[in-house]
Amino acid sequence: MEMKDFNFIKLEKKGKICVIRLNRPEKKNAMSEAMRSEIIEALEQLKNENKIKCVIFYGGDEIFTAGFDRDEVQAVIQGTGDLQTFTESNELFHHTILGFPKLLIAAINGYALAGGFDLAVLCHLRVGSRNAIFGHPEIGFGACPLFFPYMALVGRGKALELTLNTTTRDKFINAEEAFRLNIINKLVEPGDVLDEAIKMAKEILKSPALAVTQLLLVSNILFDRIKAFDTEIETILKTTRAG
Repeated sequence: MEMKDFNFIKLEKKGKICVIRLNRPEKKNAMSEAMRSEIIEALEQLKNENKIKCVIFYGGDEIFTAGFDRDEVQAVIQGTGDLQTFTESNELFHHTILGFPKLLIAAINGYALAGGFDLAVLCHLRVGSRNAIFGHPEIGFGACPLFFPYMALVGRGKALELTLNTTTRDKFINAEEAFRLNIINKLVEPGDVLDEAIKMAKEILKSPALAVTQLLLVSNILFDRIKAFDTEIETILKTTRAG
């Protein structure tokens, strides 16, 4: 299947692996509605491409992503943006990632903030460099982070701390802390992130594809993620509309 060219992401196929390279460097890879739509479209195509068994999200050598486009989020919070369009785009983006049936790995250099932190945590596995930084500054200007994916990784109390108390640069957590909390599966030197993510994927893909797919599905069922995630998104949307 021939993949189309996108404006804000680049797709690089490496055998059974496809790297989705976030490509908006002038905005620190901030994920605008248009960029999220491209990611959704790419994942839908890759889901149906039999040769591809794993997708790796990669932001480059300097940064993973600063999260959703702050100007768009602020416009919605201040009432000048289209809330319906934003929330529908947001919900579809998260559900597409959560429901993706093939292995997803985040390869993280530099900042993974707000929606970028969420993107990393929604992936099945994460490889991070020692310069990786994580936080949720968006709650400081009125945007609610996701919660349940963090609870599934680190427990309720620590998940609340991560989402409520990493709002400023001095509160962000570094790679070593993320590794200690099991947010990062493998910690590597800067410059090695993408290679290590590819190496990890190749090792996993040596197993029969059906077994890998079944385990990914079971991992969702085990934590009842889909049901809990639906409830979480609906709660956020209701309170946002009420506000």
